[in-house]
Amino acid sequence: MEKDLANQGGEMNKVLIIEDETQHTALVKMRLAASGLKVLAADTAAGGAAVAAKENPDLILLDLLLPDMRPEEAVRALRAVPCSAKTPIIAFTALDPREIHRRRLDAEFSGIVTKPYDARDLLAKVNRLIRK
Repeated sequence: MEKDLANQGGEMNKVLIIEDETQHTALVKMRLAASGLKVLAADTAAGGAAVAAKENPDLILLDLLLPDMRPEEAVRALRAVPCSAKTPIIAFTALDPREIHRRRLDAEFSGIVTKPYDARDLLAKVNRLIRK
């Protein structure tokens, strides 16, 4: 695992997890924090947009099956926040990648991690995007 993923200002990079299943959030949070990342969390799309506006994350992990918004609405809500308009988003979801393509969402994502997920795959995608 990569350690000390600091951004150019010397601060820890921030990853926002928007996930309504608390056990997934806790496990991913632990894994990302162990990699040297500051991890923020929200359990709804609206909550995620509010956290993004306040914290300006470097990367967003977005569950596409949230209780408050359809995937398209969640992406729009995040992109409407000025500081996250260009923030990379990784779809963190049980949705089949073909369904993501059918909904024409694949262009919005910098990566897709399907659940159940492989921890190494998740960390590799996060680290690749954080280092850009």
